[in-house]
Amino acid sequence: MGAFDNLDLPAVDPATPLDQVIGMMTREGMPFATKQEEIGGITHTVFANQPPSLREAFMMFLGHGDKEFMVYGDDRITFTETVSRASMLAQALVDDYGVKKGDRVALAMRNYPEWVLSFMAITAAGGIAVLMNAWWKEEELAWAMQDCGAHLAITDGERAKRMLPAAEKDEFQIIVARDAFEPHERLHDFASLYEGKKPLTWPTVELAPDDPAIMLYTSGSTGFPKGALSTHRAFISVLMNWVTIALSLKMLGRLNADPDFQPVMLVAVPFFHVTGLLPVLFVSATVGRKVVLMHKWDVEEAFKLIEREGVTAFTGVPTMSFEMASSPLREKYDLSTLVDIGGGGAARPPEHVRLIRKAFKESNPGIGYGLTETNSMTAVLSGDEYVDRPTSVGKPTPPMIHVTIRDADGNEVPQGERGEVCIKSATNFREYWNKPDATKAAFFPDGWFRSGDIGYLDEEGYLYVVDRLKDIIIRGGENISTLEVEAILHAHPSVEDVMVFGLPDPRLGEIVGAVVVTSDPNLSAEDLIKDAAQHLASFKLPEQLWLTTEPLPLIASGKIDRKGIRTHYQEIWQSA
Repeated sequence: MGAFDNLDLPAVDPATPLDQVIGMMTREGMPFATKQEEIGGITHTVFANQPPSLREAFMMFLGHGDKEFMVYGDDRITFTETVSRASMLAQALVDDYGVKKGDRVALAMRNYPEWVLSFMAITAAGGIAVLMNAWWKEEELAWAMQDCGAHLAITDGERAKRMLPAAEKDEFQIIVARDAFEPHERLHDFASLYEGKKPLTWPTVELAPDDPAIMLYTSGSTGFPKGALSTHRAFISVLMNWVTIALSLKMLGRLNADPDFQPVMLVAVPFFHVTGLLPVLFVSATVGRKVVLMHKWDVEEAFKLIEREGVTAFTGVPTMSFEMASSPLREKYDLSTLVDIGGGGAARPPEHVRLIRKAFKESNPGIGYGLTETNSMTAVLSGDEYVDRPTSVGKPTPPMIHVTIRDADGNEVPQGERGEVCIKSATNFREYWNKPDATKAAFFPDGWFRSGDIGYLDEEGYLYVVDRLKDIIIRGGENISTLEVEAILHAHPSVEDVMVFGLPDPRLGEIVGAVVVTSDPNLSAEDLIKDAAQHLASFKLPEQLWLTTEPLPLIASGKIDRKGIRTHYQEIWQSA
């Protein structure tokens, strides 16, 4: 594991529970010792010896030297090259574009190596990396740029085209990576940033653990996305937590002990989502795992890459692992190196777990539960534990994560009873950007984050998530605000009322459904969806839309009977 290979780790009995080994690794005097520290008036468990900022954390990657880190098509970039290029880009952001500590810099592109280098450069330069969904349309990107107040965006060619009208209007600059573009005063070439810069030389910007570093937009029950702002400490705590787990597994003999062995991760989830950003991308960089980037998801292309690159691990939304396990194409390829098949971003049906184990007999299927606001961490489950408990999301991840189940008043409920899943950790986000009321509502006064998910803990400490308080749809790992989609549909002149809800789907988990009350008998569902597509990313569009001229049913208070309507149309959908 590169930078961690020289640690003097004690021998342990292979039968020792993982929690006990992690407890030994994190006690006082050990390299991963934890302590109690006050952050924002709340006492948290923190690592005593973690790097103070991402700039120092990135230097740990050099411990993996000239091993390959990123593979994309014909591009092969080593760990040393990655850090070197990122440092040069950071100099350019400060010297040539005037990026100052705390400036927001938008990052909107597909999973290219330039995305990784840009993220590292922005955060090392003291900026806040604002990660934007690459599937957003022009209006969504323009709104986000105004919301975060960024004066600079780093994009690929397609996102540059979508953002250029807003750049002209709001006078911000765009650096374009990878793709050719027509000359324009607002557009600048990414490759030119390296000119005259020194490798492995970072800008001299003062950075502290609790300075903000990243902002990810998350859809919830309030319509427009909210920018979840996290610190250097929160981000690095996730990395350190996973290193602690990996070293503990290595001590137990559950990881390959060959010092020359390099694990390989196939990447098909976007880096602008917290799963792709942390457990997939930057945990890989920290532990020395190679990442093989897919341009877009295609199950046969995934099989080809697994065979060609000797892929050992894959983490994607459950839809992807289901397609891999159910595809007859897998018989054409040597997939024997693939051991770990993880999932996140949405629930995985129990039958999928059994299918994965049957299709990949030597594999360890796994699941993770976390939110944007917890920087991906809350609970993990894998292997036989997962096969035996396919409806669980695992135990809270030691040593950083603490989970409790509470009622609406903040009181802890008895073990086994349902309530809101609440998480306390130094890995949690700090605030919603420019939304103090939403931030206050997201936490109980004693610092526990309110997930908006309903769940319970069983007698062994396993967490089960069974429902949501938030009115959102999770389609293939993408969170969709029903209110946002309703607002766009409402804007059509022939729409009188609308309700949007999730419909069960065996492949994606949920898809978007809607019932629309219209005054125009000639309005078609196709025309309405076509109109909405001008304003919404395609994954947010209703895939099933019912039109009616009858008013939506109400409950006694005069409000729309959302629960009854949802149940009614879900039953119609499932019986069709």
